[in-house]
Amino acid sequence: MKRTLLAFALIAGVSLTSANALASSVSACRNTGQIRTYQKQKQICQKAGKRLVWVAIKNVATTTSTLPVPVLAPTMPAGGDDQTACMLREARTKKYQPWNVGFPRGDSYGTSMLPTSGRVNVQLLAIEFPDALGTAAELTAADAQISEFNKWFEFTSNGALSFNWQFPKQWFRMSRAVPNYGLQKGDNVSNTVMAQEVISIADQEVNFSGSHFVFVLFPKSIRLGTDSLAIVNGRLETNEGPVKNVFGGADYFYNNDYDLWSFWVHEWGHPMGLAGHTPRSNISVMDNQNGSSVMLNVWDTFFTGWMGSNELYCMPIEEKSKEITLIPLERLQRGPRGVIVPISDTNAVVIESHRAEGWGKRMLDSEYGRKFGVTSTASYGVSVYWIDTTMDTNRYAGSSGFTDTDAGDRWADNLVPSGVSRPFDLLISGDKVSYRGVTVEFVKTGVYDTVRITK
Repeated sequence: MKRTLLAFALIAGVSLTSANALASSVSACRNTGQIRTYQKQKQICQKAGKRLVWVAIKNVATTTSTLPVPVLAPTMPAGGDDQTACMLREARTKKYQPWNVGFPRGDSYGTSMLPTSGRVNVQLLAIEFPDALGTAAELTAADAQISEFNKWFEFTSNGALSFNWQFPKQWFRMSRAVPNYGLQKGDNVSNTVMAQEVISIADQEVNFSGSHFVFVLFPKSIRLGTDSLAIVNGRLETNEGPVKNVFGGADYFYNNDYDLWSFWVHEWGHPMGLAGHTPRSNISVMDNQNGSSVMLNVWDTFFTGWMGSNELYCMPIEEKSKEITLIPLERLQRGPRGVIVPISDTNAVVIESHRAEGWGKRMLDSEYGRKFGVTSTASYGVSVYWIDTTMDTNRYAGSSGFTDTDAGDRWADNLVPSGVSRPFDLLISGDKVSYRGVTVEFVKTGVYDTVRITK
């Protein structure tokens, strides 16, 4: 048995018999120690002769006589700055969207924002039409969407934000067939007409007092004609006062087998003050609510005030070198989860780790990724991107105004080694990138990822 395989077996709590098992897939791999899940089987990349191949690893029951050697969780290294040193100031010279990309959170118009803490009131309304009826099974299935939404915010917000749901398990019937509403994406008039009727027909059953958001559950039989019903910071009247935010995903989500709960998260994030849609990656929920990973990236989590001092390392400008081990964002574990390296008061580099597990398990689903032009998969990787708060993202540059493009300006972008292509723009072990005097090297992977930062 090779010494590296023995070491991994001891660290991961794997039996030597299992660690010696033949590879269930003989496909080549690239980096010793890399871990993936293939057909529900954990595998590790190991050397076999002159080749690197995937070797199956199976967990075994632990007994008092064969206790596994635990993997030590990473801890935050000493020497980091107070988080205020990483709070880049808002400095956009062109504004393509309302929300600030630097501190303070908000916009230049004084628009009220959704809260980032406390217990807030939201509603889920099941809405059907004469030509698109709902079923009892769809009402029951909606509970799972609510549950995932709650779990996501419980972890991501560090318990700061929770929700008081009102969900009458009944279908409210609209007065007209779907085509008669003439709903158009981006058209405030047609969206407001439909949204106001949605609110009005439920008003006798639902208490909208202090409502922060109304989510709409449409039946799977609907053909809405656009991807969603959308009202942001509008004004819809109820018996208890105005409602500002209404969102409902329709057949676009059902036809593509997309989750509704992550769509709800994304749309909550915007009026909470997150510009999103940058950096483009398909592994951050504010870039793509249907992405292969739907975690909130480090910058957005920090910007929202949800990263504890034990989770974010703010690198002092005068510090010349640092090595730090990061917990993947998809893993529900506290500890070092990100690094921000300020270059100036408007410019920084952000570093975070990712894994194809949990809410990022679709990173290994090539068919899912192909919907977004991602033809390969990634089981792990480190994301490195720059932030420039003097910039803004023009996400519709060169399009009709409703289709995202990568052609315009942006306030953040991913860094990858020159001349190579990486799934989701993730660095793999051994990669090195530089930006404005900051070099980030991915030095080691395994259960966690270690990076070295030099200036």
